Amino acid sequence: MTDYQPDETGRNDDQYYDLPGAEGRPIGRPDSAGTGASGSESDPPLDQPPQETPEKEFDLGRWIRDGWDLIRDELPGYIIAGLIFAAAITITANIHGIVYLAVMGPITAGIFLMTLNHMRGGDNPLIGDIFQAFQRYLPVTLAHLILSLVLALGFVFCFVPGLILWGMYLFTFIFIVDRGYDFWEAMEASRKLTSANYLEFTLFALVLIVLNVGGFLCFGVGLLVTLPLTFASVSCAYRDLVGLAPEPAITTPPPVHHTPASSGPTPPEPPSIIS
Repeated sequence: MTDYQPDETGRNDDQYYDLPGAEGRPIGRPDSAGTGASGSESDPPLDQPPQETPEKEFDLGRWIRDGWDLIRDELPGYIIAGLIFAAAITITANIHGIVYLAVMGPITAGIFLMTLNHMRGGDNPLIGDIFQAFQRYLPVTLAHLILSLVLALGFVFCFVPGLILWGMYLFTFIFIVDRGYDFWEAMEASRKLTSANYLEFTLFALVLIVLNVGGFLCFGVGLLVTLPLTFASVSCAYRDLVGLAPEPAITTPPPVHHTPASSGPTPPEPPSIIS
C-alpha cells in the first residue's frame, strides 16, 4: 500500500494553526520546559475560536487532487464509508425526518473523523471511526439540525443563497471532531475561516455538488466514490487553511480487558497418584 503523501506544502506531520493567536506556531509540540507549543506560558489555548480570518491561499484544484490521492490507494474502505453514508440517508429519510436529523449529524462528522485520522498517518481508514462521532452527539446533532434548516431555506430562495451558506459552513463538523468546539463555536469558526473568500468557497461547494450529481448519474454507483472524495477534499482544505490537531478531539477508547472475578481462594491441587 502506498502511504498518503502531503502536497508540496509539506503540511502533513508538521501542521500549523494559522488562525489569530497562533501565527506560524507548530501545534501540539511541547518544548523541553513543557510550557506549550512555543514554550511560552502566555500562549492562548488552541481551542479558542478564531476572532478574525486572515487572508488564505485558496486552491480548489489542489484540494480535489489531494482528496483523490488520499482515497485512491484505500478506495475499498472509502467506498464502504460512502455506502454507509448513502444507506443512512436513504433509511432514515424513509423512516421519518426526525430520525434523519437525529442520525445524520454523527454519521457525517464520523466520516470526517475517519478521513482526518487517515491523514494523520493511519495505515488505512478505520470504519469504526465513523461511529466514534456519537461521543459528540449533542454538538454534531445541533450543528446538523441548524445547518439543515438554514441550507433548506437558502436553497428554497433561489439556490444561490443555499450554495453560499454551504460554502460558509463547510468546516463546521471538522472543527467539532478535530478541535472539540461546541456547535456554535464550530459554525462561527467555519464562517470566519471562509469570510475572506466567500465567492471561492461558494465555487468549492458548487464543484462538490456537480461531482456528486455526476456520481448519481452513473446509476448512483458513482456516489460511492464521489461522496468520499467530497469529504476528503474538504478535509484537505482544512489541513491547508487551519492544520490538523496533533490528536483529534474524539479518540477511540482502548479495549477493556475484563479479569474474571475470584470466587474465593484457589483450592490446593490434589496429590498426584503417580509415584
